[in-house]
Amino acid sequence: MVEGLCVSVSAVRYRATVAGVAGGVMALFQSSGTPPPREATTPARAKITDRIGHSSPQPSSGPPVAQRVVLYEEEPDDPQGKRYVGTVVWRTEMRPASPGRPPELAVRGDIEVPERNMSVTLSLRRNSDQSLPASHTIEIVFTLPADSTSGGVQKVPGVLMKQAEQTRGVPLAGLAVPVTPGYFLIGLSSLETDMQRNIQLLKERAWFDIPIIYNNNRRAILAVEKGTPGEQAFNQAFAAWKQ
Repeated sequence: MVEGLCVSVSAVRYRATVAGVAGGVMALFQSSGTPPPREATTPARAKITDRIGHSSPQPSSGPPVAQRVVLYEEEPDDPQGKRYVGTVVWRTEMRPASPGRPPELAVRGDIEVPERNMSVTLSLRRNSDQSLPASHTIEIVFTLPADSTSGGVQKVPGVLMKQAEQTRGVPLAGLAVPVTPGYFLIGLSSLETDMQRNIQLLKERAWFDIPIIYNNNRRAILAVEKGTPGEQAFNQAFAAWKQ
């Protein structure tokens, strides 16, 4: 009963977040073929933020092979917006699943968008903490220069998966919460139907879409390709997780 209440409260919070930004971002999302994320049915905010750990990653071996990244930014003077090309390097790493638990394999993508002096780290790990109602967590950390015109990133409403750069994205069911400036954590739904759907999307879709709301209230979308290295990293992780 209590867990169900937490799920309902989380859904309301997430719905409010999406409703607040949906009107402004819709035109930009449509220009890239991506809808805003749908409401979530996942963990309570306190449950997520209480269990964040900052570990020292141990990268997997092998030469990095960069894949494609495209940043679409809203531009008041240009209805089509701006487009910047970047790269992502995918790998696996060992990270603590939670305090007091043994290390576990995670997937990490290191993103660079040179023209915007933007660096982003995206990592996916399985949640093994039974007290946290999330199947997996996605951490997204933005690094921007102090004098960036955007003023930093204030919101990441969620994450979507899509087949190609210009196709429509499908949202993962989850709750996104800000942790510290530029650091966002997404708890993916632990409900069985949501979990199986999320896993299928993460395995089968070739691109991520990350909607962004900057501190100056301008919107952007970061499209990230998995490519062969990303597919291998995700396959390795899901095999280790027996999923």
